[in-house]
Amino acid sequence: MAHIVGVDIGGTNTDLVYVNTETGDLRTAKVPTTAHNQAFGLMSGIEALGLAAKDISLITHGTTVATNATIERKGAKCGLLTTRGFRDVLELRRRDRPKTYGLIGEFTPLIERRYRAEVDERIGADGETIVELDEQGVVEQAGKLRDLGCEVLVISFMHSYVNAAHERRARELAKQVWPNDYIVISSDVLPVMREFERTSTTVIAGYVRPLLERYLSSLTGKLGADGYREDLLVVQSNGGLVSAQMVPQFAANTILSGPAAGVTAAVSIAKAAGLKNVVSCDMGGTSLDICVINDLVPAGTHQQHLDFGIPLCVPMIDVHAIGSGGGSIARIDSTGILQVGPQSAGADPGPACFGKGGTLPTVTDAKLVLGMLGKSLAIGKNTGIGFHLDLARQAIERAIAGPLGLSVEDAAEAILKVTGAQMGAYVRKKLFERGLDPRDFSILAFGGAGPLHANRIMRETGCERMVIPPYPGITSAMGCLLGSLRHDFIQAFNQAIPSLDVRSLDAVYAGHIAKGTELLVHEGVAKDRITPVLGADMCYLGQTHSIYVEFDPDAELTQTYLQSAFEEAYRRQYSQLLGGYDVLLVNLRTSLMGDPAVSDMSAFHQLPTGAPPEPDTCSVYFDGKPRQTAVYERHALPCGFEITGPALLLQQDSTSFIEPGYRGVVQACASIFVERTAG
Repeated sequence: MAHIVGVDIGGTNTDLVYVNTETGDLRTAKVPTTAHNQAFGLMSGIEALGLAAKDISLITHGTTVATNATIERKGAKCGLLTTRGFRDVLELRRRDRPKTYGLIGEFTPLIERRYRAEVDERIGADGETIVELDEQGVVEQAGKLRDLGCEVLVISFMHSYVNAAHERRARELAKQVWPNDYIVISSDVLPVMREFERTSTTVIAGYVRPLLERYLSSLTGKLGADGYREDLLVVQSNGGLVSAQMVPQFAANTILSGPAAGVTAAVSIAKAAGLKNVVSCDMGGTSLDICVINDLVPAGTHQQHLDFGIPLCVPMIDVHAIGSGGGSIARIDSTGILQVGPQSAGADPGPACFGKGGTLPTVTDAKLVLGMLGKSLAIGKNTGIGFHLDLARQAIERAIAGPLGLSVEDAAEAILKVTGAQMGAYVRKKLFERGLDPRDFSILAFGGAGPLHANRIMRETGCERMVIPPYPGITSAMGCLLGSLRHDFIQAFNQAIPSLDVRSLDAVYAGHIAKGTELLVHEGVAKDRITPVLGADMCYLGQTHSIYVEFDPDAELTQTYLQSAFEEAYRRQYSQLLGGYDVLLVNLRTSLMGDPAVSDMSAFHQLPTGAPPEPDTCSVYFDGKPRQTAVYERHALPCGFEITGPALLLQQDSTSFIEPGYRGVVQACASIFVERTAG
């Protein structure tokens, strides 16, 4: 596959990167996201690359369709069929609340109560049948939910993780009256304990499935009409890829698709730069997504809250987002304090400077006013949006500068200071939560807006350096190219190590490997290129929460090995062990992966060998006064070139700013290291 395209669709821009694995050719494009149908933006991006769909060998795609649908409550209308007495599990949750103080708060479940029905049935925790399934009741309730206009039927019965017979039978019965194939059962999606999290994850899978299916059908149709005949691969929340044909089956796994691709790229960039500890900071138009990468391993999780009271429990890269992006709106709150975000101007109408009708000041408007963005330089050059300085100044004057009695420039700088403080505090918090010292980490800044703010994050956190990758604005799109086809499986096990039945352990893993191998072979991966990774959720007997332990691929899974693997992982996380307690294997987890289409992007980054041209200069307002600032064309800088701040680095996909008192050096890997100057 010589001609490969990676696509990351964000809330504001759609980023694309093309590589030719035979010639080393690399092209990038950044075009506005078409919110009403993201497929149109993707197609215009391919055109901006100067390509025809028929000439592309493979497209890998990170999407926010499922994420946005869930957060904005714009998914499919679902009906829930559950065990009698458990109709309100989605609202009972875990007795948490949206605000720490006071009793005021709202929660809207993804399925309203009138669309949740009960039937008589009950499986015990040991898998034995306590109450037989009311088959006629299943048909009647499914028919009622259908008549209420539900498009998706979600079935989640008690203890189906240990015995799925009732759920599977209910699905067969519901097919008699359900008008489509959108029937989702919890034992297929998440066969583990905890009925709330299992039900929530299954509901999410059903909630986004029709939208994903329609979107991907529309996209593949458009690509096919233009001559594209290959499979379309979609990034999952774990950073792996899945065929578009299989996405509806694994819908919940694509929720954090785009941010995961960015982390995959960040690991590759850090490795090429010789760094082990970095914090990836992906700042786009809507949010800042961060992930702690320790010893080249990104933080992972098996549970993430998409919104208050909506947990998603699937294997995923642990990416956390705050509403600080280039389009984040600045405002004065009721107490007279300047706030930035989390509301965003998005792609339409966008920041005021876009000239598309937006009138509220944003972070991008502030950067333009301060001179950090060239008013004649469009986002994505000829394929993007130009800037209107007068509109940016008017928006900041009206909403911020006037009410606070500041000059427009001071108001704009205040917006960036607040934004930097918010981002720095969040990065610092995520490091401290893991007991990590910020001085041991570098800030790896990407996204269209990241390199303009990374210096502030570096100062706020105390991290030792910031790293600007070769193509910051399309780094997540590059991450799409670096992913591997992957499938994850989980099964509740609940056996203590002293009484472990090793044969049942091996049987579960063997079943996972067989199923995953079948899926990957169907997606075109050769059997001898498939790598299984085995692990388990483990805890001391009696503990509520577990930790994930990955097993050595060459180890024999004996009781002795499992005990030592758990103790090593537990000590690493908590510093000490709990003597006298048996260890429990709660859930068994298996991941199967193929080889990536592109294993390393560094081969596509060619640095110039000659002397760079003399820099231009401009005035940037910084720290309360205008500063003469050097302006470089980023990709004209050779290896070893030193950049003394203040300096602006211009390139098609992003702009970088190095503050006074800092110095950047171009590395052989094409990234730029920025550190404080001596003294």
